[in-house]
Amino acid sequence: MTGIELLVGGWFASPVIKRVLEKAMKYVGGNYKLNKNTEELIDTLTGKLALCQETVKVAERRMINSEHLAVWLNKLKRVVYDAEDVLDDMETKSIKDQVEGKNKVRQYASSSLCGITNMILPGDLSKRLKKVVDKLTKLSAENQYFLNLVNTNIMDESNDLELSHPRETRSRQSEEVKLYARQQEYLDLILDMISHPETGSSKKKEQEAESSKKKEENYNNRDLLFVIPIVGMGGVGKTALAQAVYNKLEVQQTFETNAWISVSYNLNIKLVMLKLIKSLRPDLVLDLLTLEDISKILSFIINGKRFLVVLDDMCEKIENQWDDLYETLSVCGPGSVVLITTQNRAFANRVGTFSPLVLDILEPEILWELLKNIVFGNMDISEEKRKNLEHIGKQISDKLHGLPLAAKIIGKLLRDKINEKNWRTISRNEWWNMPEGRSQILPSVAIGYQHLDLCLRQCFAYCSVFPRNSLIDKDRLVQMWIAQNFIHHNSNDVRKMEDIGREWFDKLVEMSFFQLAGDYNGYVIPNLMHDLAVIVSSDDCFYLTDRSNEIREGVRHLSVDTQNLNVLQQIPERNHIRSFFYFGFPHVDGMLSTINKILCNMKSLRVLDLSYLHMDAKEPPKGIQNFQGVLDLSFFNFETKEPPKAIQNLTHLRFLDLSSTGIAELSHSFLNDHYHLQSLHIRQPKSTWEFQLVKLPRSINKLINLRHLNSDEDTIAQISGIGQLVDLQELDEYRVGEKEGHKITELKNLRELSGCLAIRNCENVRSKEEAEQARLGDKENLNSVKLYWGEERRGSNIMDKEILDGLKPHEGVTELEIFFYKGISFPDWMTDRSLLLNLQTIRLESCTNLQALPPLGQLPSLKCLELFYLDSIKMIDHCLYGSNECAFPALTHFTCSFLKSCREWTQPTNVSRFFPRLSTLEIVDNDNNALSKVPFHCFSASLTALMLNGCYDLNSLAVSLHHLTLLNLLYIDDYIVSISLNTNALILLEDLMLVRCTGLSIEGDLQSLTNLKRLEIRSCPKLMSNSKHDITNKQKGKSLKVNQAKGLSSLSDLRMDQSLLYTAYHLILGSLPSLRFLHCEGSEQWQFSMDQTLWFQELTSLHELTFSKCKFTRLPSSLVTLPSLRKVALIECPYLQSLPENGMPAFLWELALDNCSQNLVRRCQPGGEDWPLIAHVPVIRIDGKVIERPQNSAGTSYVSFQQSFYLKFLTYQKRFSGRNFSFQVRPGHIA
Repeated sequence: MTGIELLVGGWFASPVIKRVLEKAMKYVGGNYKLNKNTEELIDTLTGKLALCQETVKVAERRMINSEHLAVWLNKLKRVVYDAEDVLDDMETKSIKDQVEGKNKVRQYASSSLCGITNMILPGDLSKRLKKVVDKLTKLSAENQYFLNLVNTNIMDESNDLELSHPRETRSRQSEEVKLYARQQEYLDLILDMISHPETGSSKKKEQEAESSKKKEENYNNRDLLFVIPIVGMGGVGKTALAQAVYNKLEVQQTFETNAWISVSYNLNIKLVMLKLIKSLRPDLVLDLLTLEDISKILSFIINGKRFLVVLDDMCEKIENQWDDLYETLSVCGPGSVVLITTQNRAFANRVGTFSPLVLDILEPEILWELLKNIVFGNMDISEEKRKNLEHIGKQISDKLHGLPLAAKIIGKLLRDKINEKNWRTISRNEWWNMPEGRSQILPSVAIGYQHLDLCLRQCFAYCSVFPRNSLIDKDRLVQMWIAQNFIHHNSNDVRKMEDIGREWFDKLVEMSFFQLAGDYNGYVIPNLMHDLAVIVSSDDCFYLTDRSNEIREGVRHLSVDTQNLNVLQQIPERNHIRSFFYFGFPHVDGMLSTINKILCNMKSLRVLDLSYLHMDAKEPPKGIQNFQGVLDLSFFNFETKEPPKAIQNLTHLRFLDLSSTGIAELSHSFLNDHYHLQSLHIRQPKSTWEFQLVKLPRSINKLINLRHLNSDEDTIAQISGIGQLVDLQELDEYRVGEKEGHKITELKNLRELSGCLAIRNCENVRSKEEAEQARLGDKENLNSVKLYWGEERRGSNIMDKEILDGLKPHEGVTELEIFFYKGISFPDWMTDRSLLLNLQTIRLESCTNLQALPPLGQLPSLKCLELFYLDSIKMIDHCLYGSNECAFPALTHFTCSFLKSCREWTQPTNVSRFFPRLSTLEIVDNDNNALSKVPFHCFSASLTALMLNGCYDLNSLAVSLHHLTLLNLLYIDDYIVSISLNTNALILLEDLMLVRCTGLSIEGDLQSLTNLKRLEIRSCPKLMSNSKHDITNKQKGKSLKVNQAKGLSSLSDLRMDQSLLYTAYHLILGSLPSLRFLHCEGSEQWQFSMDQTLWFQELTSLHELTFSKCKFTRLPSSLVTLPSLRKVALIECPYLQSLPENGMPAFLWELALDNCSQNLVRRCQPGGEDWPLIAHVPVIRIDGKVIERPQNSAGTSYVSFQQSFYLKFLTYQKRFSGRNFSFQVRPGHIA
């Protein structure tokens, strides 16, 4: 490495030397019997390494231009890597001798050389060690010269990098995306376009549109699918804008389905389609199919559906294949949107149905405001200090090229150290003066990278092995860092290596080296950062594609992204490769054998990821049997194959990913000598909720360094003696068996387990003493424990209490769930407040013999309590509350379901405060309707959500409901008690659902519920008996003049049946300006009155209208006037014979008829009497089948819809005139 990469410190010798020194020092002066020659070699190795270490430390803190020094440093690093391989082989031999010789866990502690008393090296290993020492001796002879050179090469004190060390950060970066001015304007534009595409009806605009339309050429069916490109250079905020659109709640609700795809540079259209299918239907495994078949399946999935797809970071490579993708997507429902981000303006012009939204660099004033906000935020500093800092900060801001990403990087760097010295050091950094032609890295990016700690630099640079825009899983990447020994465990640090790695990752996220993916499902590396990683790691990492140059000699981390076997076969024999990733196409004939040959030479491999490679399957891909009418499945006749056999000789492996490869078995010899293996991923998805069983060898319990085993529960349940894997970090489920190797005692030594542990078949535990041997109390990293007894057992089992007593968890557990427990009471630890101090969630289910609840009310941290099927509990009373002054001080959510013997929930008499923070209460009592009393009034100061189902005789609700004035959600189902709902006391309600409430009536006016957003009323015959708008009201015959100042102005979703429909509902509900979804069910009226017809006319925001099981003979004639109506569904309306004579709305996208009269079905067919009224509707479904259109109508069906989009953008162009907005209709895109 002699180029720009050396200037930013990208070659990482110091961490390698440090870990090799630590490993070698264990052999010096320890408890190891080494022959004299080996001892001398190890001693010389440590001495020479220590000598060179000082030079390396100094070099990594300078910007060095000496090519001779660069060559020497790289030679040194290669020798150190070789030394690490030799020491690794020595450790492998030691562990193997112990495992095979003694076969007891306590005699070969994980990753430790302790206890090794005799070390006799085989001849070849001894020779390799001597060769390494000789090379190192030769290099160390030049050490003093280069140390002097480094010390005299200090450019300026300001260039001596002041490294920032990783600090603890939040585990999840969940900041809301903040947009600057232009982004916000574009966001509003796109959102308005999606929500209201039909504006612009003035005569002048119609004339302008008609004039423009005459110049347009027919562009197939592009009025159904809109492609909106966002264009700009890297770092201007394209992805942030697309993410803001994608994650808006109104956008999620508008479209039937959504997908976010990060498009890598080497991704072809086939893989884009596969990603789309995987996003929409994760149960399908289709990698073996052809492009044509994949296209058919994608078309089948999205047919007629309105969707939003974001294709982030599209490149011109896709251009030649774009028409294939568009053709597949064009079967969508009308109004579907593909939002594209790209840096290529020509490509955007080519694919967009409208001219691109162009994001330019920010003006200096705007960028400075952005930088100040990032640096200072709400920080409280003196005015004088801020003034001095702002003077320096403004100088820095002027050097950021107008890029928001650069402002984020430098801003967070400045925020870390708020002092003038640090700011001046950054302001004077040599990178600002670097000639443009010399570096492909932005100065701001390089400076941000320089100021990272060396460990973070190394970890980030390693990520260049991933393709651009790859979705990165945080925990999986941390496992790779550990596998490469980038993260060391310090004996004085109580944190695990995984914890340290996650903190480092969060630091890199905070510094914008990673960012959340658009759908928040993982992380991606911004393009500018990925370019940096590629450059600074170019000596260590190589990404092989069809266009790659020759692989450099020193490369140690290799990624392959090609399906060209000739390219693969040219990979030279390199035994020092430490990482191998295959990102090529999943199935290419001969690929498996070719990769097997490549792996045979990679003896030093630490990380191997073949998860993109599919072993041939003997069955069709899982999940596509449903497409038998779409595809020919006859060609799937392959034989099942094992993974490449070369893997069994890769004894240095720490990380192995064979997930999603279709493997069915790992042979006995496959993992026989993989004693260093830390992470094994073998989960094989079969469908969304199912996984394929992988047969494991018995010897898997000898992988004593295994920390992560990612597979399904059935596969893991095969392992006999899993307790020997003492470093295992996760075990989602353990099934207790009666045979040796599967007993509860296997959990004894698994002290590193973290996260959630579910223990099933607890009935197979024979005694309390055996249960105690699981030592759950020692597993301090667990935060959730779930205990299951057998569901099918009958009667009382006196052992359950003793067994549960022995399964006492650690006091740090925050979640405890117990299922099918047959004891009549709980052991004492369930009442121990000090033990359960941190418990936040408790779920007790199907504990049918339990007669008394423990005093959970005294737990200070308990937030959620769920009780299900506790058949023997007769009362909720002081036994549950406990003896503290305040019962349930932190509880916010309480669920009681199917407590069939529980008669009463008593009010406490011995506590001063009772559920002070309870916000959500859910009671389900469908079995015996036993519960009759609940102290609802005690919750009036906090309760915001109340859900009751099947509480027929709950009399206390009637006298307490008007006290619950803070409710924003009320759901009552199956309630027979006479009760009056006072709407004036419930004005905060946002969700109201009343179903099968035969004695419920409303007191007051529904229109007083001004915050109501969702309303559902069904089977409530007395609902309006007290209303002034009852059916007998004299106003019923009067004409309606809707008062816009009245009505449920926030209501967006309404479902009603005869309970409201038999009344003057148009008066009861009033104006509904925000209503988007209306479902009317079971109407007994034969026709709509004039008042009701006028009421429908005022539903200007209505998006979807459904009539179900109604008796009317005609639809409201005013439907044709509704500008936002997109879908009308008519379900089981047997008396409806025709559609309104004045037609259906001009912008209607879908009309659906299900089980309607045959006459109506006939009239709605092409050529039928009503066909002219609906010929403009893109999707017409009759009994689930989309109606085929006559060929000659394709060219004129949807002109009005596309025209409305054009008018919309004429409006926006006028609004934003003079702002350099280049958003206009593309030529050729209006039919």
